[in-house]
Amino acid sequence: QQRVMLLSRSPSGPKKYFPIPVENLEEEIRMRSADEGKLFREEFNSLTPGYVQGAFEMANKEENREKNRYPNILPYDHSRVILTQIDGVPSSDYINASYIDGYKEKNKFIAAQGPKQETVNDFWRMIWEQKSAIIVMLTNLKERKEEKCYQYWPDQGCWTYGNVRVSVEDCIVLVDYTIRKFCVQSLHDGCKAPRLVTQLHFTSWPDFGVPFTPIGMLKFLKKVKTLNPVHAGPIVVHCSAGVGRTGTFIVIDAIIDMMHEEQKVDVFEFVSRIRNQRPQMVQTDMQYSFIYQALLEYYLYGDTELDVSSLEKHLQTSHNAAPNLVKIGLEEEFKKLTNVRIMKENMRTGNLPANMKKARVIQIIPYDFNRVILSMKRGQEYTDYINASFIDGYRQKDYFIATQGPLPHTVEDFWRMVWEWKCHTIVMLTEVQEREQ
Repeated sequence: QQRVMLLSRSPSGPKKYFPIPVENLEEEIRMRSADEGKLFREEFNSLTPGYVQGAFEMANKEENREKNRYPNILPYDHSRVILTQIDGVPSSDYINASYIDGYKEKNKFIAAQGPKQETVNDFWRMIWEQKSAIIVMLTNLKERKEEKCYQYWPDQGCWTYGNVRVSVEDCIVLVDYTIRKFCVQSLHDGCKAPRLVTQLHFTSWPDFGVPFTPIGMLKFLKKVKTLNPVHAGPIVVHCSAGVGRTGTFIVIDAIIDMMHEEQKVDVFEFVSRIRNQRPQMVQTDMQYSFIYQALLEYYLYGDTELDVSSLEKHLQTSHNAAPNLVKIGLEEEFKKLTNVRIMKENMRTGNLPANMKKARVIQIIPYDFNRVILSMKRGQEYTDYINASFIDGYRQKDYFIATQGPLPHTVEDFWRMVWEWKCHTIVMLTEVQEREQ
């Protein structure tokens, strides 16, 4: 069995971290991010791994060991989800899943490992018994050629998992996540009406590290909140082990609620608290710092999504907004965009002297993480570079290539790009000459 790599903690004693008022958040993050995130690492390493008195008796029972995806990621006895016992099947009340509190709501979430083939029936039994209406999935089925989670739903039609029948109602694929709607019926409780269960599957978490930007995660989180019915059971959140990405998601959700209620942020205290409900929640310092980045993004820009029905009203209030009104005018909205930090440290390739000559406007350089890479010409350095970036569409990753108008000495690279990336459409939004330039 694989084990999850757990980071060693610093030997120094526990240090106290205090809540941060939201207006100081940007400055605090700037300080913690200095020296490649040295202070973030220190803060993360000061967390205790989990509940000192926590026992794992049920998880360690011989008949339950096979049900655990990783032998070192187990639920505590005091906070584990208990299934109804199946007659004649010892320990059939066990699943590797734990109740986790939200900001103020007790047992708002269930943090679970990604189902294994042997535990799929238990997983659906849990969904039914807990009356959960939302499943949040934060891993892909395979990453780096390793199985991270067994596919626990049918692609189409209907499938029966133990005593629970699951049929696919709908599937919507968007750029960062996929929404699947299932009709779920218990064959055991035949008299009970079928239920709608929605799975929101975040597909943009990279195999290594964390997403480059928290924007996709924040939109995803909003969708989860919107789709969860008021009287439903706990939201089931899982990745592979059910601690790293799962913990990250739960913490962002809780601290956003805290920001609204108290105008402050206390990530350290909340992570410490939920580690008493499931060990190792939030696994790496990168995930820990990503939580802060997401909170800052939310604080600076808020929720900018509009319902189509309110678009006209938004435009009118934006145009008519007097400076003293709370409503932000379009100019204010645009001004916020100009504050988005340009990350010069992530433009190393474009800033090489040989590549600077290929820039039409010296300030507009592609980021390394999404630049278009050409095939390298044999024996010629830097020939894999063009000033062009992949841009996501609404439903599809890298749907567009945004590029500068070719220069005389980059025309050949431009056509190489069109050929190598199989582009069938070029949209040109300038004249060859404008204002005699």
